[in-house]
Formats: sequence, structure tokens, C-alpha cells
Amino acid sequence: MAVGGVLVAPARDADAAAADSSVASVASRSFAETAAGIRPTANLSNFQAGNIISDAVFFNSGTIDEAQIQAFLESKVPRCESGYTCLKDWYDTSRTTTADAMCGAYSGGVRERASRIIYRVAQACGINPQVILATLQKEQGLVTHVWPSDWRYTIAMGQGCPDTAACDERYYGFFNQVMGAAWQFKRYGNPPGTSKYFTWYAPGRTWNVRYNPNEGCGSSPVFIQNQATANLYYYTPYQPNAAALRAGYGEGDGCSAYGNRNFYNYFTDWFGSTQRDPVAEIEWEYQAQGGLSGLGAPTSSVATLYQNGGGFGRAYEKGSIYWNYSSGAKTVRVGPLQDYYFARSGADGDMGWPILNQESLNVASGSGVAQLFSGGSLYAGPAGTFIVREPLRGGYFSLNGAAGALGWPTGDQSCASGVCRQSFQSGAVISSSAGVYPLTDPVRAAFDAAGGVSGSWGVPVSGLMALPYFGGGFGQAFANGSAYYRSDGAVYHVSGPIRDRYFAQGGAAGALGFPSGAQQCANASTCQQQFQFGWVLWTSAGGARIGDPAIDAAYAAAGGAGGSLGARTNLFLYYSYNGGGFAEGFANGAIFYKPGVGAAYPVTGSVRDAYFAAGGAAGRYGWPTSAMTCADGTCTQNFEGGRIVVTASGALAVTDPVRAAFDAAGGVSGSWGVPVSGLMALPYFGGGFGQAFANGSAYYRSDGAVYHVSGPIRDRYFAQGGAAGALGFPSGAQQCANASTCQQQFQFGWVLWTSAGGARIGDPAIDAAYAAAGGAGGSLGARTNLFLYYSYNGGGFAEGFANGAIFYKPGVGAAYPVTGSVRDAYFAAGGAAGRYGWPTSAMTCADGTCTQNFEGGAVTASG
Repeated sequence: MAVGGVLVAPARDADAAAADSSVASVASRSFAETAAGIRPTANLSNFQAGNIISDAVFFNSGTIDEAQIQAFLESKVPRCESGYTCLKDWYDTSRTTTADAMCGAYSGGVRERASRIIYRVAQACGINPQVILATLQKEQGLVTHVWPSDWRYTIAMGQGCPDTAACDERYYGFFNQVMGAAWQFKRYGNPPGTSKYFTWYAPGRTWNVRYNPNEGCGSSPVFIQNQATANLYYYTPYQPNAAALRAGYGEGDGCSAYGNRNFYNYFTDWFGSTQRDPVAEIEWEYQAQGGLSGLGAPTSSVATLYQNGGGFGRAYEKGSIYWNYSSGAKTVRVGPLQDYYFARSGADGDMGWPILNQESLNVASGSGVAQLFSGGSLYAGPAGTFIVREPLRGGYFSLNGAAGALGWPTGDQSCASGVCRQSFQSGAVISSSAGVYPLTDPVRAAFDAAGGVSGSWGVPVSGLMALPYFGGGFGQAFANGSAYYRSDGAVYHVSGPIRDRYFAQGGAAGALGFPSGAQQCANASTCQQQFQFGWVLWTSAGGARIGDPAIDAAYAAAGGAGGSLGARTNLFLYYSYNGGGFAEGFANGAIFYKPGVGAAYPVTGSVRDAYFAAGGAAGRYGWPTSAMTCADGTCTQNFEGGRIVVTASGALAVTDPVRAAFDAAGGVSGSWGVPVSGLMALPYFGGGFGQAFANGSAYYRSDGAVYHVSGPIRDRYFAQGGAAGALGFPSGAQQCANASTCQQQFQFGWVLWTSAGGARIGDPAIDAAYAAAGGAGGSLGARTNLFLYYSYNGGGFAEGFANGAIFYKPGVGAAYPVTGSVRDAYFAAGGAAGRYGWPTSAMTCADGTCTQNFEGGAVTASG
């Protein structure tokens, strides 16, 4: 039944009712009764070297107030010996201290009573004043001493007094001792803003703790369970040995040390357990939650709860506080979490005890609240309130809970046939005999589309794994297959004999890479699945093999094993070169296929030999783009990087840009004829390439323009040394005005041909100027067959004649004759290579003086 908001099981018998009454009496018991010794004498068989006192007790500064401390001191020393001042009557002048990471500020005072100093220091530093009292007693016996000397107050807490040296005078005096010890107790925890200095008794680890300052007495390992126990060992670094524990308050043997034993004895005898006090801890939690302004007024007394190991609870207007030994006092606030908890019988139900207080979560997947219980983690989020229990909780937490990839729960778990599942915003967690594994989207979505846990995939048998191969992706194993996805988020399931063959190739890390398509089955006996670097093709008759459907189609079109390619060789490769594609080897050739570019094409015979000699798909030709064709003893096949032509004299390749020009000229049946050489690098005049054909030669340079040189022009060109000679590379196509007149431009001149005069070196502009000057019958006289290219002053051409020369700088003007005394002066100055450069006008003469303009000035001569 519910009592005041706390779900409480009804008392089952008189003993249970008596127990409840006993707990209630703890709350009403006065401090004076406690101090008078109602609690039993300490039982040292309960002493735990690794947990002498709990953090909850050690740091609870609200256990007793100043008046109770004074009453306690008076109860311990009803009468002080004459001539001495006992602790109950001691006064000291305190000093003002500023706040730091350990303690709050303390405002000093004159003649402050010892009980006041103890209380105020406890509040400033967050230390239980009972801890200070027990320490005063175990260090100097001051609490019960009836004739204490003044030196006991000087070093009252033993602060600054090591076992092997004199005390530090900086800590002398009662106030300094109490404040110094409390400050030190907080400093041991390395609070924020301080250095991590105190680490050698750090809680959560096992340390060797000595029995005595004498190293010969030895030590034993102690697992330090909490900071409070670590503090006591920093302060007094010895544990009691068996003899000390047997002796109670008495002496043990020569290796006994008593400081931490006596602290435990005094604290337990005077104040009760060093561990837990349910009523006090519930009250402490109530105050920590804001007291009346936080949880409101109590609506029930402290009630005893019997289920799930037992504990206590108390209801308030705005929530309930529960206490059990394992988790202490925790609050369940009014709201969706409490509604869900109460609907399942609260602490008496299968959710058990709250382990942590409610926490607000503002994460990427939405906002809500969560709280940990012994029976699971409870969430109230965007989709409602749901509990996540073990073993599913382990899988959920492995991905960082609500803040992780799964987001908030969207339902409670459901179980059937030994399999449990719980859904979340972006995934699910599934437990089975194979283990507990989370599923995140997009795998979860594909898993559900395949029928979930009862579908074709079966239950997960691994978590999601990052696979850093071929650009990276993810994979997850299921009972009946494996799921993979990459950056595009598409999920592909690989199963059955196709998966077996895939795994035999190394899975995602092997030759096939990641799956890139779903398994396709034409019928029950034929299936296939695409991967990054190939397909797995399966038939019930032949089993699973690596291949490609496009290559299979081309093989079938070529007649299969009985055709020109012959039998399979079981060699299937993926090439990443030149855009990537597939190749399969056969007895008499291979089939190459570049997806997205065209069909799959066989490459056989001499074409294959030439192709492989150049590196195949990885070489300069790249992938085939057509089938091989043969006519009149010549076979050709096109590739991305060119064409391979096979004639009776062998196989030669024609690559772009020569191939494009070759095709424009009619290909193997066109004007160029078949190639009779491969492409040659020609390292002259800036470099270029050339290739010989039956009816001419093709050349190109860095601009990619291809020029074909043929007939008598080619003969004359070759007579000059070809591309290595005086003319350099062709720079224009052959031009024919008619069948008897042709010309072609080269880097350093032209070849001019007529049927009557044959081919010679010259320049059309110079020929025009020569004709205008009257030709051989004019002022220049006959040709001398001297034709030159000058690179000076921008470059141009010059031709010599019997009585002069004609100079021409392309792009600057016309061709101009230079004759007579002007020529003599021009040549004397270096001609076109000299300071005058190229002529820019014809020569003019008047009154016996001739003048001609040049780039560098006019030349004037008489005669």
C-alpha cells in the first residue's frame, strides 16, 4: 500500500512492526541519550581496514550543533581536576581565514569556546564535528582527560606532528590544530583548483599499508574503498594488526599501532556506526534536495520496506526518499519517473531501489530526465517513459545511452522464445543466446524490413564494426548473414553460399571490397550479388564463383567455352587504373569491362599481345571501347587511349591525338594508310611526337594539333632532316591550290612544291615579294637557294638572291627586299640579328640617296 506517497509493504508480523517502531525511535532519540552511551561498545570484529568510515558520515557537517557538542563534552568530564582546564571549559582566540578550495572563510574571535571552534570549523570545511571529537581523543585524549596539560592543546589534533620528527610550530594552538586538521582532511581529496598531490592512498585501488612506523613490522594490501578512509591513512599511515584488534582499547604487541583503531573505537562507542544511519541520511538527502523549498513537507514518517534486501523510505509533497545499505538515500521526484515507478510497486517491485538521483538530459536526440534503479535505468524522454533493464541496458550503455547513437527509448523491452528486444529512436538492442548487441540505423531499418528477429537475417551475433578498408564502412554479423554499409547509408545483406565465397576472398578487407548491391536471385538455383570489385555469381550446379554479369554476357556472345575465347581460366581481376573495371581471363584471350562506359569487350590474338605489352587496362591504352574488327588482313580495336592496328608486319598502336586525325582521314582505309611505326618522342625544338604511316607521317606538339606530311613535300622535309632538321616540326596542314601546286608550313619555313619545279624550301610571303620585284629578271636576280630562319629579334625568314635578299618577320608586316648599298650597311650592322632588326618598309631612293626603315631605325646610303 502507499503511505503518504512512499510505497510501503504492509507489516507482516509483530517483529516487523517492532522494527518499524525501532527506526522511528532513532529519529526522535535525543543527542544527550546518544552521548550517555545508549549505543553498544565498539565491536572490532567489524573493523574494515579499507572502509574505516564512510564518506557520508565523515563529511556530514550537520550531525550535531554547537550546543550538542558542548553537552557531549560536559557529559564526558563531569568534574575537572583542580588546577587544570578540561576541554569542556577551554577557550582560544581564533584567527580570520579566507575561503579556498578546502574550507570556507572563518571570521576570527576572542575567547571562543572549544565547542564553538569545533562546530564553526566543521561547518566551514564540511567535516563531521564528530570526526573532530574522535580525532581530539585519539591524538591527545582531550575529550575525556580530567587533568590535561597545556601542551595537549598546543598539538591537540596531532596536526603537523609526524611520527619521526618534532611537531611543526606553525600549527601550534588549539584553533590552529582544529582548523589545520579539518583543512588537511579536505586537501587530501585533491579538490578542484588544487594539484593532484595526494595519490598514494587514492580510493578505488589496493595499497600496502604498514602496521607500525618500524618497517620491520611489515604491511599488508588494503583496498581503500572511499576518500574518508584514505584521509585517515594520510593522517595516520598505519593499520591495526591482529594483536591491536584483539586488545580492544588495550595494548597489542611490539608491532601494533593504535591511531586508526582508536578513532574507530571512539567514534563507534560515542556516535554509533562509522558507516550508515538511515534516518540521518534520509534527513541529509532531504536537506541536500532543498528541504522544505525543494521537496516540500514530509507526508509520512520513516517507513520500513522489506523487499529487495530491505530499507527505508519517507514521502514528501514533491517526491520520496528511499534508503538502503547499498545505495544510501536517493530521491524519486514527483513526475513521470515516479508515476512509472509507483505503477510497478516502487522499491518493493521489480525496479528495486533508486541508485542515483534524477538527472536532466539535454542531448542531440531530445530532452528529458533519467534515473538509475537497481532494476534498470528509467528514462522519460520525447517518446514517453520507459525502463531499460539488463541485459539490454549493457548494450544500450555501450553506445553511451540516450546521449549516444541510439537516442531515447521508444518502448519497453519485449521478449519471446529467449530473445528480448527494445526499440530506441535510432536503433534497437537485442539479446539472445548469442549475446547482447545494439542495432543502429541504417542497419536497424534494413533488419526490420527483413522481418526483424523472426526474419531472414536472424539475431545479431556481433556489434557494429568499423571496417577501414577501401574508403571505410561498417559491418555487423547476424545468425544468417552479414550486413554492410558505407557512406551512402545503403545497407546490403550478404548470406548463404555467396557469403561463404565472399568470406573466402577476405570479406570487406579482401579482393571484392564492400557489397554494392542486394543479392539477386533469378530463381532458386541462380543468384548473384555485386561488390565494389566484382560479383559473386552462384548456381546450384556450379557453386559460387567470382565474375561479372556483363563479362558473362560477352563470353556467351563469343560462343562460350566452344568459341574463340576458349575455356575459363578462373582468373578474375579488378583494376583500379584508368577509372576502374573488371577483367576475366580465358584460354585464348580476356574480356575487359569498365562499368558505365560501354559493353564488355573481348581482346584476343595480336591485339591482345600488343595491349598486354603496353600494360593492359593499367597502361596507356586504358579500357577497350569497341570490339575488334578485321578486313583485308588488317585488324583494329579501339581503346580509351588509342587504337591498336594489326597488319601482316605486326601490331602498332595509334593513340590520341594522332588517332582522332587518323580517323578523320579515313582510318586504315583512308589517305594515311596503316601505321608503319609506333609513336616516337622527338626531343627537338621544344619536343613533340611523330608516327609514320604507309602514306605519310603525322606530327604533334604540346598544343595537340596533328599535321600530316606526305608526298614530295615529305621527301623534301626528310631531306632537310625532318623534325630534327632546319625546318623543325610542321605547324600547318598541307595546302594545295590545285593538283600541281602545294605547300606546307613548318616551324622554320615552308616547303613549296610545284609539279614543274619540284619541292623547295621557302616562304609564300617572300615568293610574293620576289615576284613583285620582277623575279629572276628583276633587281634581285636569280635565286641562290639560300633560305634561312633567324630566331633573333622575334624571329623571321630570309632568302638570298644574286643581287640582294628578302626579309620577312611574320605578323609584323610584308616581306621586304634589301639591296645595294643599304644592304651592305644593313649586313655590316648584323642584318636581322643586329641592332636594326627586321625591315619595316621598302627602300626608297631620291637624288642618289636611298633610305629604308627597320625596327631599330632607318638606314640611309648613297650610290
